[in-house]
Amino acid sequence: MSHQTSIATLRKYSIIAWAASIFLAAFGVVSLLLFVRPSLIGVNPDSTSGYEGNLIWLVFGMLFVLLGVVFQRVAYRWPRHLLHVLSTQPAKPMRLQIEVDEGSDHTQYYACLSDDTAGASPNGWRVGLWAPSPNMRDLIGHELNTVVYVDPQTAEPVVIEYANGYLWAMKGAISSCPASTFSGD
Repeated sequence: MSHQTSIATLRKYSIIAWAASIFLAAFGVVSLLLFVRPSLIGVNPDSTSGYEGNLIWLVFGMLFVLLGVVFQRVAYRWPRHLLHVLSTQPAKPMRLQIEVDEGSDHTQYYACLSDDTAGASPNGWRVGLWAPSPNMRDLIGHELNTVVYVDPQTAEPVVIEYANGYLWAMKGAISSCPASTFSGD
């Protein structure tokens, strides 16, 4: 996967997340309309008493609108922030290993990063990956030399550049871990 393809994949995931957040907010608006005036969304006038004034529609409507707005902001801002860090911050060499966490309902990839430069912290980072590349399974179990772009606001790695493209950090999925988890240590 090329670097341009990695950026296109990030944008595709961003659009999907943005669309899902719009759908969530729209469902919240429909729930609020069911609470206030169900006939506005086509509920039979004979059935409105089961919806109108029912507190559950108000609670879920407000919750879904709020979550939709929050998710929409994250889906819009986080990819832009990643691309900004990529274009403005200096690269830092690090070692990378990919881990996979497979459950019955999900598969999550993690990048374990270790800084070998003199004076670096003995801790590394475990970074949840967003928009993983299709060839991610090929990287599992191999130690790679990469360059990492660090977010200046949090001092955490957010973009990882390797030979075949970029790996993107998932917002809020970055944690510190001992660098000794690498096989070479």
